[in-house]
Amino acid sequence: MRAWNESALRALQNQNSQWHPWQKEQLKTFLLHGFPHRKVENWKYTNVTPIAEQAFSFGENTDTDIADFILPDAYRLVFINGHFAPRLSDLSGLPSAVQMTSLKNIQRDIQNELAIKKDYQTAFSLMNDALFQDGLFLQVPKDCYLEKPIHLIHLSKPTASLTMSQIRHVILLEENAKAVIFEEYQGTNGVAYFNNVVTQIKVNSAAHLELYKLQQEGDRAFHIANTSIHQNRHSQVTSGHIAMGSELSRDDLNYSLDEAGASCQLLGFYYLNDGCHVDNHTRIDHRVSHCTSQQNYKGVLADKSRAVFNGKIIVQPNAKQTSAHQTNKNLILSSDAEVDTKPELEIYNDDVKCTHGATVGQLNEEAIFYLQSRGINRGAAEHLLTCAFANEVVEMLPNKVIADRIQQLVTDRLATPYCQGACCHA
Repeated sequence: MRAWNESALRALQNQNSQWHPWQKEQLKTFLLHGFPHRKVENWKYTNVTPIAEQAFSFGENTDTDIADFILPDAYRLVFINGHFAPRLSDLSGLPSAVQMTSLKNIQRDIQNELAIKKDYQTAFSLMNDALFQDGLFLQVPKDCYLEKPIHLIHLSKPTASLTMSQIRHVILLEENAKAVIFEEYQGTNGVAYFNNVVTQIKVNSAAHLELYKLQQEGDRAFHIANTSIHQNRHSQVTSGHIAMGSELSRDDLNYSLDEAGASCQLLGFYYLNDGCHVDNHTRIDHRVSHCTSQQNYKGVLADKSRAVFNGKIIVQPNAKQTSAHQTNKNLILSSDAEVDTKPELEIYNDDVKCTHGATVGQLNEEAIFYLQSRGINRGAAEHLLTCAFANEVVEMLPNKVIADRIQQLVTDRLATPYCQGACCHA
């Protein structure tokens, strides 16, 4: 904690002095507890010392080109180094009843929306409580269907090393509303920076949300994210989390199924190479009866990379006739890569259908041999099989435009020098 002393943090906090007084209390709590260490079970396999021992400061809102990232026919909010960039954003055609803006522009008290359930708090969410700069505020009213996706572009273009962004998103879908949100994180290679993101979502009765996240941070970046989603009666949420960047990343994804008939589907894919470390923690709390959840996460690991997956399903005593299923499958391309996978079930009643499973394996030599017998060289065959493994998840993403873009990015990242990705293109 030497680099995160109280005086330095208060100086950073004063840069965001327009925020609520409760941030000062959150700073005290963060300083009291400090950073997690590896004796804490939930952080057993992830070492955050590289973050804790470096002094980060806020970056500047600089000009940059976003042409390579624009999603066609979408509402767009752009954040540069954690700062809202209205010049690069585009909300044209947004229905007047929808409130979508930078969190800084909110004129009313939203302290209740900012509060995180204690079960979902981490040291990093407390840090974000104290220091957050800006983010998205979205409120979709009753019976409103947003026909275009919302594209949140987060670009980290630090002008110096050891800059950070503290980002906060608040998303509210009222009864029978529908929205598609695509978060994208891109950054500069070769420069150490830190993004700490908290997203809080409330999905009311019969509302539908698709939430996509593409994490392609720079190769020396630290990316920490905490997302909490509360669902009411007959609401549906589908999330797709794709991680293919950063030196170290940790995603905590928390679902609370609060009323009967709520359902969620969690899809995830991660590709790691070099010494990259990716940690996915999911938690689904079935609090009432007649709710369903499905999780399907896959990972591909090369070189000396390391992946952590911890998926917890909790079925409360009153949550009868619950259906919950979870799988995590990993493909290892190097003997130096490592996976720690831990599916968990906590079930407190007998009237449930719950399954979980995890696998770690290598490419099938018989399948490689078969493709070689059809005239495909070994490198191209390995690439083809690896893409097929990844695409089993990517092709399940409901939004075709977003799924096609992610599929192309995944294919390109998995390309080998032998075929340059051509063997995986349709």
